[in-house]
Parts: sequence; C-alpha cells; structure tokens
Amino acid sequence: MIVCGTGMPVDMRNARGARTYREPREYFEELLSDGDTPGAEKVRGGNVRIALLFGNERRGMSPEDFGRCDVVLGVPTNPKFGSLNLASAVQLIAYDWKMAVRASAYGVEAS
Repeated sequence: MIVCGTGMPVDMRNARGARTYREPREYFEELLSDGDTPGAEKVRGGNVRIALLFGNERRGMSPEDFGRCDVVLGVPTNPKFGSLNLASAVQLIAYDWKMAVRASAYGVEAS
C-alpha cells in the first residue's frame, strides 16, 4: 500500500485536484481500527507493507508517482500559507503514524 504525503497547503474540507486529501492522524487511526478505511483489511491481516511517499521539495510529486498513491495525506494548514518544507511534512506525518500505532497498541486515544 502506498501512502503519499504532502506539505502543500490543504483545506481538509475540500478535494484538491482529482484526489481527496486525508488528515494523517485521522487516517492512521482509522487504518489501525476495525473500520472500513481503504487498506485496513490488509493491516488487520497482519501482513502489509506501507510505503510513505513524498515528492521533491521544489516540484512536488510527479503525476506518475501521484497516480500510484492508494491514499493522499495532507497536513492541515492555512490555504493562504506557503507550503511546509519536506522535512517538516515528513516529521508531522511520521509523528501522527507513531501516535496512532501507540494508541492502537495500548488501546488509548491518540490525541
């Protein structure tokens, strides 16, 4: 499963382009729960590989790579604000993954 992330400004209430962006923490929590989020059935099966894919800091993700994404995560930011740099976007999405895994392992809320 390929999970793509972006540091571009995202208004989480709207789709941008042809894809809907998901908030990282919300998506990861759903992925690890008993829900029907895309990919959750693979995770419950216990044998899944997840690749986190990010684009070039200057040009973003190529259309070919973007097309490979099973889900696209967007860091919720003010749409009027310039994009996050790549390191910040990776750090925020990785942190949300860590918190969701921890919550799932210990049965606590990830907030």
